[in-house]
Amino acid sequence: MASALAALENAVVTFTVPASGTSVDPGTGNVVANTETVQVEAFLRGESVAETTFPGVNVITVLYEGYVTSGALDSRVKVGTSGMIEFAGQPSADCEVLEVRLPYGESGLIGGILKDVLGVKIRLASRTQS
Repeated sequence: MASALAALENAVVTFTVPASGTSVDPGTGNVVANTETVQVEAFLRGESVAETTFPGVNVITVLYEGYVTSGALDSRVKVGTSGMIEFAGQPSADCEVLEVRLPYGESGLIGGILKDVLGVKIRLASRTQS
């Protein structure tokens, strides 16, 4: 079932998730885990902007919260998964998953209805330095 928010999609998020196997990094010779990308469309809202000042650097954190509207979210997307977000025509930015499938989950009476009608709920953070 398509999300009721599909017409309001304003973001595309591309996650980097683990794939099977390993490979050797040609530059370093290190063994690295294989990864692949998963792209989803979402309805997000920029929730808040926080600026933290450290000696010599300012860290600006933008929080996004909303729903994945493009169907089921890959089960490999979990808290801590990194990716790239393209939000409302702004330049792409790195992001990290803070919370996913909250607060009712995807199963049970309430969670199942919310997932079917709206999609999977997600919260992301994008941090930049200046």
